Amino acid sequence: MIEPALSFDRSAASLDAVQRAVYRLADRLSCDIAAEDDATEVVVHPVDPDADIEALLGDLRNEVLDQALRERVRAETSDVRNLVLALAFSKTGLAESDV
Repeated sequence: MIEPALSFDRSAASLDAVQRAVYRLADRLSCDIAAEDDATEVVVHPVDPDADIEALLGDLRNEVLDQALRERVRAETSDVRNLVLALAFSKTGLAESDV
């Protein structure tokens, strides 16, 4: 049996994004992941032997894209998120104020 595999360009999706996507679909598939210099290779093992492989591969591609975009949004909004958290925790009285 030929094992279905996908390759993701590392400039488009990080290893972390691929791992998060695989974890998100862990109820339907498991994977072997190999990180190369410029690509992440993923061999897919469906949990259900009668599963529609093409549908699983499509879902994995979409989930990798989703995770890559989430990663980008996290990076782009980290300063604002940290500012909001700092302001929120500054009002709790957890730390003594020098003022």
